[in-house]
Amino acid sequence: MRKNYIQRVVYTTIAIPLIILMYGCPYNSSYKIDTEPTIMIDSALLGKWATIISTETDNQPLKMIVSRKNDYEYNIDFTGHINGIHDYIHGDTLKTTAYMSMAASRTFLNINIKGQNYIAEFIYQDDMINILPLSEHFTSKIIKTDAELKSALEYHFKTRLYPLYDDEFSIRNLRRAKEME
Repeated sequence: MRKNYIQRVVYTTIAIPLIILMYGCPYNSSYKIDTEPTIMIDSALLGKWATIISTETDNQPLKMIVSRKNDYEYNIDFTGHINGIHDYIHGDTLKTTAYMSMAASRTFLNINIKGQNYIAEFIYQDDMINILPLSEHFTSKIIKTDAELKSALEYHFKTRLYPLYDDEFSIRNLRRAKEME
């Protein structure tokens, strides 16, 4: 009896932090929404963007530089404080490539960072950008193909009143940076 109690206490002590840790990651995969990019770049998105990221202790500036990689892909460099991605940053800049995809009547970025794809809803409205990465647990399915990922996205946005975003990694209210004179 005492042995079972100790096992339950140890299991609970390990399981709860692990569950919390798992719920704090953006969705990443070796799969993309579309196998190949099909949406041409939007030249209105090219340039420098900036926002302030609020943390528990202070506010940090974040800059995003968007440039053209080719007709369908962007180079996107993030400079500044981005929660939880210190392992991916070279110096103070996170360098990525990305392309747009459509699913569930929404626009998404397929963001490639060191061979892993992160899926984020992309909202461009009133000359402001929001990048909302999907939460790791947006689906309980094991994704094995690009088509399955797109299908899981369609299902998620069709059945959820509130989509599951990873708020810690979300970048909101990016506005075009004013050029220094």
